[in-house]
Amino acid sequence: MYTAPRETPQWGAAIRYFEEIERPDIVRRRDSKKQEPEYETVEEALLVHLDPLIRNHLITEVIRPIKSGKEAVVYFCRAHESLECEWAAAKVYRPYESRSFKKDQIYQQGRERGSRPDARTLRALGKKTRRGRLHKFNAWITHEERTLKLLHGAGGDVPAILDRVGPVVLMEYLGDQADPAPVLFGVELERDEAESVYRRLLWNIDLFLKNHRVHADLSAYNILYWNDRAVIIDFPQAVDPRYNDDAFDLLVRDIENLNAYFETYEIDVVDPIGHALSIWRTHVDPLR
Repeated sequence: MYTAPRETPQWGAAIRYFEEIERPDIVRRRDSKKQEPEYETVEEALLVHLDPLIRNHLITEVIRPIKSGKEAVVYFCRAHESLECEWAAAKVYRPYESRSFKKDQIYQQGRERGSRPDARTLRALGKKTRRGRLHKFNAWITHEERTLKLLHGAGGDVPAILDRVGPVVLMEYLGDQADPAPVLFGVELERDEAESVYRRLLWNIDLFLKNHRVHADLSAYNILYWNDRAVIIDFPQAVDPRYNDDAFDLLVRDIENLNAYFETYEIDVVDPIGHALSIWRTHVDPLR
């Protein structure tokens, strides 16, 4: 919960800072000129990454946070006229120190395929050093950026990418000035509308697979609904079915999650395994 915004000179008048009512978590920062560490709030640590977007004339104002998750915080921003849109959503990834990549191994399998980390980075990855963790952190962000560009370019119902600056991915904003688009789980649809949305989402799953992607965490909680359109978000964990041994099981799970939501509308849903096999044989392996 946030109080009214106050101007923060540290980042200039263009950034509004929102203080949490309760004591916020803190992150540790070491000043290179001092031995004693300094501390700043998590909110401050994330907001500072938005300053380059203002300097680079991508946004003119950070208005408020609109979504906070374990991986990132999304901010509602006023876009610079150069972007030819009024609003933008800035997804700021949390510091790599706060990420537990051990839990993400199922999604990272095959990520390095086709990339060529230098020998020093490969050693760091093997020894799990700070350099190795930074490489994984940057690769995680880059993977989502590239996946969104790929799928949006293919015609998928995903947000358009506007730019990327460091740990910030700037993308299309869905919603109006008062409120962001709600997640599908919080929307009440008419039965006919629900059936139409369900079929469109299955079409997207097929399109993703055709373009070598499985969302791998799809549910009614990471689908936005705005202007009669469902838009799928949050792709950092997406996997390439050509190189990930768990991709088929993750595909089945995505379909099961969709079914769990849409069955409440009493519409006919597909058999998760049967449907997954059908599109897998079309786009990945005809012999499965």
